[in-house]
Amino acid sequence: MIYTLKQFIDYVHMIDCLNSTMPASKVTFKKYDLDKKRVTKKRLVEVRQTENGIPYEFVIQKKETLKIPNANTNEITKLIVDYVHYIYPKSSAFKRISSEGKYRVGIGYIPSSNKGMSDAEGLVNGKFLSLELKIGKDKQRDSQKARQIEVEESGGIYYLCKWTDFETFQTEIQNLIPIE
Repeated sequence: MIYTLKQFIDYVHMIDCLNSTMPASKVTFKKYDLDKKRVTKKRLVEVRQTENGIPYEFVIQKKETLKIPNANTNEITKLIVDYVHYIYPKSSAFKRISSEGKYRVGIGYIPSSNKGMSDAEGLVNGKFLSLELKIGKDKQRDSQKARQIEVEESGGIYYLCKWTDFETFQTEIQNLIPIE
């Protein structure tokens, strides 16, 4: 079965209610914010005068949150991991992998030891699935291509998911790993 995003969220809520000891009204809905938000600083300059009549520039910084029509990779990855957990009964080992470095004050940028790892990996119905998500013009890096070779040579499934919409994703993953 192929779900719309709303149908999937309703399905997840129903399963969560059945598995919870709380009343259905207390179980929260999972939400996926699929639009990227970017905070920008706008610099406005006003010319003002001192008490003596001397002009000076007064700078005002204003923060604005803009919604960008591109999809939010983190939210889509959460949606994909949740979909796999709810649809495939034997997929509890399928997890999101963080491959981003970190910045520490006083130390600087610390690169990740997970370079090239896929966005999500784990066992799904007894098969190892490595899923790399690409959105828009994003392309696979060399380290990710090397990871693809490792996974495929070991007998796993490497899925390069070029995200267009939720329904297309479901069709593609069900073709790779049929639902039991």
